Amino acid sequence: MLEVHATIHMKGPVLDGRAPAILDDFTRAAVEEVAEQGFKDIRFTLHRVLKHPTGHYESQIRNRPLGPTTRVLYDNRVIYGHWLEGTGSRNAPVTKFEGYFTFRRVAQALNRKAGPLAQRTLKKFLWRLQ
Repeated sequence: MLEVHATIHMKGPVLDGRAPAILDDFTRAAVEEVAEQGFKDIRFTLHRVLKHPTGHYESQIRNRPLGPTTRVLYDNRVIYGHWLEGTGSRNAPVTKFEGYFTFRRVAQALNRKAGPLAQRTLKKFLWRLQ
């Protein structure tokens, strides 16, 4: 009869309990990265589509946390913001102006960018999981 004895030393963040905190840090960083990209995209798009920009509306765009893994991008309740977006009661058919739909368009594009942005952010955290 043959007996084999082995000693295995297992270590690392998955086994010692550090992994959940690392994944929480990654999630927060990824949400921040995506929100910051959305913030930049909204300001860039507004600068491009506004016919007579004064800079005021663009300066009112905010990127605010709603929780540890939630952020909101909004126009700081500028009174004519709904009209510019095209969701106001004074848009077409009341006036000829239908709106720019900047937030809606940027949100759609950001949904396509979010995965690659999160992947890029993940690379910064993988070394902590080794």
